[in-house]
Amino acid sequence: MAAQAREELEDVEIYLFGSYARGDWLLDSDVDLVVVSPKFEGLSIGERYALVRRMLPGRISVEVLAYTPEEFEQAKRRSVILKDASKYWVRIA
Repeated sequence: MAAQAREELEDVEIYLFGSYARGDWLLDSDVDLVVVSPKFEGLSIGERYALVRRMLPGRISVEVLAYTPEEFEQAKRRSVILKDASKYWVRIA
C-alpha cells in the first residue's frame, strides 16, 4: 500500500495507529490509518476514503482518517483521537 500511495498521492504520509500499532489487535480488529496528502484538497470524506481504499487488499477492514497537510496540523491540536494516537502511531510512508 505504501508504494502505491507514494505513486498516486504526492507527498503522502501514512500512519498506522490503534490496536495494530500497539500490538494488542484481535482477529476481528480493523486497521486504523491516518493518510495525509495535498491530493485530498477539494475531495469529500467519501472520495478520500474511496481513493485510499482502492490501494488496500479487499478483505481488510479499515478505518481511514484522510487529511490535507493543513487539516492534519489542525486535527493534531484538536482531535482527542489523534492526540492519543500520536503517542504510539507508526509512520509507514
